[in-house]
Amino acid sequence: MLTSALQLVDLTKRYGKLTVVSQVNLTIKSGEFFSLVGPSGSGKTTILRMIAGLATPASGSILLDGKEITGLPPEQRGLGLVFQNYAIFPHLSVYDNVAFGLIVF
Repeated sequence: MLTSALQLVDLTKRYGKLTVVSQVNLTIKSGEFFSLVGPSGSGKTTILRMIAGLATPASGSILLDGKEITGLPPEQRGLGLVFQNYAIFPHLSVYDNVAFGLIVF
């Protein structure tokens, strides 16, 4: 049975009066491969920044292996976030660009 590795509970982010992420609930099990997809401006990067500790949620919780990490600074989370261009290698197919990180790392 897979256990919950990452859980977002009612995660919300606001910039002033503008809500950019609204009450996101998500559970990713240990061992699962997960992709966060959506149109530009839908909050994907903001969610990743909150998970990594680079942005502070207005409300909600982030749990890693069952431990509350919402208030922890980035260096205490044991996580990393690497931004990449949508196509690391323009000469490769979409599949090969996605597979690159899985093969190399």
